[in-house]
Amino acid sequence: MKVAARTTVVAVAVLVFVVGGLYVVGRLNPAPTAPVTTDILGPENGEQVPDYIARATRSLEATTSPDSARWALVSLSAPVSVGAAWDLVGSRPRVMLSQNIFNVPIDRVQTPTVVVPTGNTSESFAASVQVGAQAVMSRTPGTPRAEQVNEVAARRLQASCSCLIGIVVRADLGQLRSIAGEPGVRAVQALPPDALAGLFTVIPLLPSVTTVVGPGPDDGEVPAA
Repeated sequence: MKVAARTTVVAVAVLVFVVGGLYVVGRLNPAPTAPVTTDILGPENGEQVPDYIARATRSLEATTSPDSARWALVSLSAPVSVGAAWDLVGSRPRVMLSQNIFNVPIDRVQTPTVVVPTGNTSESFAASVQVGAQAVMSRTPGTPRAEQVNEVAARRLQASCSCLIGIVVRADLGQLRSIAGEPGVRAVQALPPDALAGLFTVIPLLPSVTTVVGPGPDDGEVPAA
């Protein structure tokens, strides 16, 4: 019995040691927090445009970590050239340019919207419109009309049309507020500073959408490419 008792005591001691060791390891090496993947830049489908613009404005009024850089969507009032967009954001300090958003406006025709990467050089920023044209051409159209629309949109992007409608940037709140106050800027929405690159969704606000966010009419004539 004494041998059995000693064996039991030793086993319990070993178990306590192992559990205690695991606790210490867990405290020293805590499990990483799962990244947030539900962040959205842009309006929700069915949202009133004035409500979204007000929501975007409130996002720039955050008081937590105001000097921390955060991802933001700059929505423009009208499509512009890449040159005009570069003049708006390209020379600003502490602003990282991430993505350009293109949409070729055709009256009463739904055209593809593409989000393409860019960079903080005028060359990469200017080249993004050609990347946008390639992105449109790579799409698989479901109908002959969609194929015709894609061809027209791609040709106009290849010609460097004034078709840039939004920019995804990373900057602190001071810079974002400054951008929001520029002529031609419709809204600037910022995410919390803990939002991670590649883990948020971008939903562009088309300049033609003025009341409720949703698909526009698609009964207009498609012009020749």
